[in-house]
Amino acid sequence: MGRIAAIAGGNLKSTEALNRYALSMTSKDKPNVLFVPTASRDDQKYIKEFKDAFTALNSEVKTLELVRGSYTDSEIDKLLAWSDLIYVGGGNAVYMMNHWRSLGFSEKLKKVFASDDAVLSGNGAGCSCWFSCGYSNSQYNDGGTDWQYIWADNLLDLQHNAVCPHYNDEDRANFDRRLLEKEIPGFGLEDNVALIQVGEHTEFIASHPKARAFYLIYLNSQLLKKEIELKYI
Repeated sequence: MGRIAAIAGGNLKSTEALNRYALSMTSKDKPNVLFVPTASRDDQKYIKEFKDAFTALNSEVKTLELVRGSYTDSEIDKLLAWSDLIYVGGGNAVYMMNHWRSLGFSEKLKKVFASDDAVLSGNGAGCSCWFSCGYSNSQYNDGGTDWQYIWADNLLDLQHNAVCPHYNDEDRANFDRRLLEKEIPGFGLEDNVALIQVGEHTEFIASHPKARAFYLIYLNSQLLKKEIELKYI
């Protein structure tokens, strides 16, 4: 099993300590970071902000623009092999996964995880993608005015649980109820919280002292909800 640093939400400044932690998981002095901004449709401002932030953290950054760019299969494989950390940006998780599947990119990421060739990280949609399913505002990111939270299903399933990133957002409260629709446990992760997985070991860290995380599971149709102890960094 590989390594995951799934960051629930927050901006590049508020999550700086979490990003540093993810970089430290590579055990490299100057890690190679591959940014995958598919969920934002390769938003150029986001790409620049990410590159500036991670370059300042002493890493080498390249971007894989799967929406705006055109790559051969070999070129994608070379970028993945170059990477010490693969960071998936936030945005529309449903769009991202559909696009990845059309390109065969999902299977490539699963192989990276299986061989433990790079740390897998990301924020928002880039947090959800590593789980089985995520509670998502993808309809909002499509630009509609009459939108609701939906399940982003058929994700990479490297973490066999449901997840709700940005769990502190008021409109995400229905995650607790709608988890009953699934037959797996769930995590409610507030902004500035990250799930860290290394092999069989999982822990939770936070870059803000008031951030929280919860484990939720339904037993006999009754919700059991427990706050998770966080390591503040």
